Amino acid sequence: MLVKGDLIRVPANTCLTQRQSELHMIDRYQYTSEPTLGIFIKYEDIKTAKVFLNNKYWNVSLSSISYAGVSRAS
Repeated sequence: MLVKGDLIRVPANTCLTQRQSELHMIDRYQYTSEPTLGIFIKYEDIKTAKVFLNNKYWNVSLSSISYAGVSRAS
């Protein structure tokens, strides 16, 4: 389970969406061109998370992101 502030990895060709407002029928979207690191902000619903990538807030599918934290060396 991710918590606010976790470093995440978003793979290439992942669809990122932004909700313009409740009145808009179509969201703004873009696809990542290369793997990107971002910051997890919060869970939006069961399948979607809000993340901070490239100085913007985006919604992304949970199945597309993974934790990018460092494992401890022992």
